[in-house]
Amino acid sequence: MIGGLKDHVHILARLNGNFGWSVYLRMSSMVSCCRRFAAMCSSEKAVCVLTPAPMWCRRFAANRACGTPSTLAILLFWGFVSLHVSSDRSSANEQITRTVLVQASSTAIRGFTSAEMEQRFEQKGSCQLTISTPSKQSALFRFRDPITQSFYRLDGEIERLPGKMEQVGFWYPLTDGAEIALPKAKVEVQVIRGLTTKMTSEILHLESTDQLTISVSLNSIYDLKAHDLVSGNTHLHLMRMTHREAIDYLQLLPKADDLDLVFLSHLRRIPDERHYISNQIVEEGLRTSTVRMVPEGTLFGLGEEHRHNFGRGGEGFGHVMLLDIVRLIRPVSIGPGIMAEGTDSVSLSQGIKAAKGDGATVVWCHNGLGFEDLSNHVLGNTDALNIFDGGNRGSYEQTYYRYYDLGLQLPISTGTDWFIYDFSRVHLPVDGMLTSSKWLASLRQGKSYITNGPMLEFTVNGQPIGATLKLNRRTTLKVKMSAVGRANFGGLELIHNGEVVATTATTVKNDAYTAEAVCELSIDEPSWVAVRISSDNSRTNLLGNRLFAHTSPVFVHYRGKSRFKPSVARQLLAEIQGGLNSIKMQARFGNDKEKEAVLSIYRQGANRLREMLRDKIRPIPRN
Repeated sequence: MIGGLKDHVHILARLNGNFGWSVYLRMSSMVSCCRRFAAMCSSEKAVCVLTPAPMWCRRFAANRACGTPSTLAILLFWGFVSLHVSSDRSSANEQITRTVLVQASSTAIRGFTSAEMEQRFEQKGSCQLTISTPSKQSALFRFRDPITQSFYRLDGEIERLPGKMEQVGFWYPLTDGAEIALPKAKVEVQVIRGLTTKMTSEILHLESTDQLTISVSLNSIYDLKAHDLVSGNTHLHLMRMTHREAIDYLQLLPKADDLDLVFLSHLRRIPDERHYISNQIVEEGLRTSTVRMVPEGTLFGLGEEHRHNFGRGGEGFGHVMLLDIVRLIRPVSIGPGIMAEGTDSVSLSQGIKAAKGDGATVVWCHNGLGFEDLSNHVLGNTDALNIFDGGNRGSYEQTYYRYYDLGLQLPISTGTDWFIYDFSRVHLPVDGMLTSSKWLASLRQGKSYITNGPMLEFTVNGQPIGATLKLNRRTTLKVKMSAVGRANFGGLELIHNGEVVATTATTVKNDAYTAEAVCELSIDEPSWVAVRISSDNSRTNLLGNRLFAHTSPVFVHYRGKSRFKPSVARQLLAEIQGGLNSIKMQARFGNDKEKEAVLSIYRQGANRLREMLRDKIRPIPRN
């Protein structure tokens, strides 16, 4: 267990079942209800929800003269509605439970400033709202004024702990028993948990209420456990928090975000590292124990971001995640551009080999950032590639697709980098009890898909993501693909050797967006096949970030050969040479030995590509 997390990370339980708010005013008799009904009908506080008539109402009507107009009205009224009432003398509250279809919006999310919040409290007074959740479960909440559409800014401890949550739509992680102050006004509350629930919206009438407890559960749109899927974030750091705040953050937010596994990683940069509280937690974990799991709860793995830059943020050798480490690989960060001292004398490949010797998994960061990535990929030094971890830099075509066109089976992965500001995650199948080593083994086997929106399913001839099919003749393959999500993701695209060969649009089913198709794909060459959501990048999730979802491929070996595209190999060979030239011009070396130690990885990668070209291409006959 990570040292500081051992006593603080609680069991992660998934939210299931139907959404319900239960704040009811008990009526002593049918007569008192009738007396209040006429007054309420003209009030905006009267809210009716279609429900069966309560048993006591039906018995009351049966014992009265049913032919009288007043009694008949009572029976008809209660046959269709259940009345929820708010009162100045009660904490009761009226609410309509409804799930909301999430639409992409270009409108900027607006929240009240701290000064505006103070003004609203002065004008309207304060209501203490207590959150009650089934099985002590946490979720993401936000509150807004339904008239101005501006979101409320929460004060105190809950505002501080979520880190950057206000920057992505004013969502706050709240758990059972959380208490917050809201103005005495009509308030809309929206609730979600991770990606597997619908968004539920409620109207709370707090105008004359001093205290109110609301009970919350959520409607599920997908059961990850039923598919043996585990959600993970491979890239996370925390900064500008105290140790206590960081522990509270890790205890609260990953659960509300429905993350089963999070890799917290060490990194260095002078002088900023004095604020990197996650470094302290990782170091504590390495000293105390390699067992980092609370039974049946949140699992935290230890990692390191091994990196090099020319200058503070300029491109250099690159960044690579070393996951499930048993020790820090030093130097953690390389060169004067990051560490303000020394030389650029150590290639990333040296640290990669040391970490792999310890049993660690190696994931390249930031969608191919850096000059050394290509050589490490073609030499087989990396296990996966993160995309969109810390931004939307790059594209699938610029990275993954080119590697697949070389026959490299490099799985797809992702994380969030600094704080958890998006729903970015990797879904992987894991049998039995979750451990970080089992999850990473599934990643290395290519069984992953990444998403910050819909859940994906994909098979080729019944074989799952990451499988390799072996064909000896032209064959028509049966492809099944489907997705379900809370936000409209536009549809699915079937990718064959980098080209879109089939699409299907979203439809609405059970208050969620779905897409599914069964396709036939004729194969007569070495291939790779994958699924992604619509490439329309205007669609966003509820945190305001561009939607993405993509599977690792199913590979097809045809007549004993894997996919190889010579033009891609030549392009990457030129890029390796360009990177080598950049290193020669920008790097500082103490001597020729240091220089050769760094440049050798580029030469090795270039030589490997030349070997691949010689093996795959027949010489063109001379005239």
